[in-house]
Amino acid sequence: MRFIFSNKILDPELAKDFEGLHSLKQNSFNVLINDKNTITETENDFSITNGYLKDFSLEDERDQKISGARSVLTNWPVDDNITGSFSSLILNKRNAEIVIATDPANIYPIYYLKKGEEFFISNSIILIGRFSEAEFDKAGIFQRAVGPGFMNIGSRTVLKNCKSLLPGEWIRFDSKGELILKKFDNSLYQNIDSDELKENQIKTYWSHYKKEVGLCTADSKDVSIALSGGIDSRIVLGAIPEDKAIAAYTFGEDSNYESKIAKKLARVSNASHSAFFDPEQYFPKKETLTNYTKETEAVKLNSWLEILKNVQPSSKHPILLGELCEGLPARNITKLNTTEFRKQNFIKYYVRKERIPLTPSNSLNFENWKKTKINFILSWHIDFWFEKLDLQKSKKEIIKSTLINAEEIFDRIEAHNLPYTELYDELFSWYTFTRMELSRQVNICNEKFYAYSPGMSLQMLKKTSNIHPNLRLYYRFANKLLKETPELRKFKNIPTSQIPIVPQSWSNIFKIPVWGLRSKIDDWLIKRMMKSKDINKRYRLLKSINWAKVYHQRDMLDNLKAYYEDNHLSKSYYEIFFNLAKKRKTLKSWPFANMDIISGATLNTEIGLIKKYRT
Repeated sequence: MRFIFSNKILDPELAKDFEGLHSLKQNSFNVLINDKNTITETENDFSITNGYLKDFSLEDERDQKISGARSVLTNWPVDDNITGSFSSLILNKRNAEIVIATDPANIYPIYYLKKGEEFFISNSIILIGRFSEAEFDKAGIFQRAVGPGFMNIGSRTVLKNCKSLLPGEWIRFDSKGELILKKFDNSLYQNIDSDELKENQIKTYWSHYKKEVGLCTADSKDVSIALSGGIDSRIVLGAIPEDKAIAAYTFGEDSNYESKIAKKLARVSNASHSAFFDPEQYFPKKETLTNYTKETEAVKLNSWLEILKNVQPSSKHPILLGELCEGLPARNITKLNTTEFRKQNFIKYYVRKERIPLTPSNSLNFENWKKTKINFILSWHIDFWFEKLDLQKSKKEIIKSTLINAEEIFDRIEAHNLPYTELYDELFSWYTFTRMELSRQVNICNEKFYAYSPGMSLQMLKKTSNIHPNLRLYYRFANKLLKETPELRKFKNIPTSQIPIVPQSWSNIFKIPVWGLRSKIDDWLIKRMMKSKDINKRYRLLKSINWAKVYHQRDMLDNLKAYYEDNHLSKSYYEIFFNLAKKRKTLKSWPFANMDIISGATLNTEIGLIKKYRT
């Protein structure tokens, strides 16, 4: 879904390469939008929601949407009967004031820009760049081109003075686009339960999870699901109402181990299942990269193109994804999830399930943690990259801007008054990597489908964050959920893709050693292949995508050249990733997934699309 909202007249010629954009007029504002189903309008209000925003205390779906939008307009944070995973624009028709808001995870981006008398709001950086003719932001481009994670930090974008809403942010503007008021939702982790599982805690959690899935899928008899062999997507699958026609999709060959697991999960859920293997999409034709960048601004993990290029739904309907942030198993509590920590404490925490000691937070350890994160972020801001991007003269300015953006994230974390220092890393991950990178999995699907991750919704993420870390870590809560929930018990004998052969319901004393053994064998097989320089040698213990062979796609290097035919970054920058692709092809470099290479190509394509039709 794409829209732009402005007090400026929007010339459709500037967006003629976007399909299905309709022109609307609201009060003195102009709108271009390609999906009118995302609009909710009453006599008093007009709203556009990317994602879903509903009042689940009401029965009628239209009433749910109206009440959800009205609640966000008038009250932030919202009451507990309001939920959703969303970014929304809401116009009060009576006084022409505008509110934009996003949930605490902010997986659907929304941008705003005030330029002189002109004011723009959009969920497309390409559209807002074209219509505003804003200059490019050097710090924003550097962050996207280099890292960490090839992503912008905080509110930064690639356009000067154009900001992205921060997680949980709510802003009210007057009719001229002047900021009146700003608020934040700091409701995560605010009511952490004890580390003893309460009676009915599992049942209550599952009841609301099903409610969220029901809200996502209410207006469609057809429901698709991106189904992996992991825990999170099988939880979603089990929550889909029985009266829905379920189609499950997996990327990769039918014969891949994960595809086989997904097929078993689908079979016991009476869902159809399709696996799509289309290796040309990992380095797609330039036209494909350009079109998906324009339509979704979310191209990076090109496995999704295997599904999206090959599925043609008869109508636009929901596609569900698992929990993006890995909050339920607390995988982003970094200190307690290292390989070394797990090895040293396997018996204590995995088998005996003893309490894990957590560190009470205070201002000193927060400041020390911040310093560590700042050092990590700035470790990417080195002379090498400034030289390759011809930005040596802007180095101080870019570093200063990045530090300002990092402080935006630190301020958001500090506002939550987290009780344990171990939670700093988790919330930082949600506010950076999940928000900017893993969210692409939803957004790339959100043009052909209505893409939702129910576990990332406002109320669901609050519930997850309020489960004590001792219960979430090492899948303790998730395992009980799978064991005690009738709708999920049907999956108990099906292994996960991470831990082969052993049924998911078996004890950790069996599962974790198998996981460790599989990882060691995988590492040995890849090292053997690297040493022999033979891509036909076995790549993994269990069949999965063979990245060494991906780099041997016939047109791989030609397509990579084509992405930079119009180079908006620099020749040196392009050559780094072109040479890296060649090294991976010849196994001189480890054949990692190509997301780093595609990130730069996508950024270059995005800049080109913004410049298109500019005078």
